[in-house]
Amino acid sequence: MNKFIGKILLLSILLAISNTFSIANAQSLSGTYDANDYNYNTENNMENILIILDSSYSMKDKIGGKQKMDIAKDVIIRVLEQIPPNVRIGLRIYGHKSGILGLRSCRASELKVPIGHDNKKNIADQLFDLKPEGWTPITYSIKQALENDFIGVSGKKRIILVTDGMETCDGSPCEYVLSIVRQNIDIQIDVIGFDLDEPEAIAQLKCTSLATKGKFYSANTAAELFKNLKNSINAKKEVQGKVILH
Repeated sequence: MNKFIGKILLLSILLAISNTFSIANAQSLSGTYDANDYNYNTENNMENILIILDSSYSMKDKIGGKQKMDIAKDVIIRVLEQIPPNVRIGLRIYGHKSGILGLRSCRASELKVPIGHDNKKNIADQLFDLKPEGWTPITYSIKQALENDFIGVSGKKRIILVTDGMETCDGSPCEYVLSIVRQNIDIQIDVIGFDLDEPEAIAQLKCTSLATKGKFYSANTAAELFKNLKNSINAKKEVQGKVILH
């Protein structure tokens, strides 16, 4: 009888310890429970997306009677209405200033809306008066994003570059991203080539995306731009490809 009671007591102690451990583990979990996917939305599950929008002179060109710049603005605003709750988003633009010697144009890249939650209205406000003016400093813009815009931001980091042309200033975005890949800098870059048909530009921008395990999209209409931007923002993907580093 004593042995039986002893076993009961031991079992009770083990159950108490197990319950205490389970409660402690539950209390240590941070984040909110999402009934839709049965996951915890912790800080590590957050995505931080910076849209880099081309506002160079060529964005004045028209598709179906509408300026490409205006199409891009409308599409971005529409897509932001469907942004997932675990995504923080920001906006950087380039090409919105011109200069005779090019120096001003090649440094015309500006963070308009820092990465954060509930930025739909802020981004829409910044897009409202945006006019295409200058050159295409893609490399400088990506560099500024990495050195400034993502500082102190935790979670997955991504850039979505929307452009209708290739680099027209100093440097090559392809060569630059290859250099950051060698440094193991954690960034994924998706590129949406909007009304882009130059083989050299496509090759340069495909390299820019694939080197960081991002994806290159091609869009020739407003509908395609909407679809590709939405897919990029919502994408949970692993892009397969090989980049040979020398």
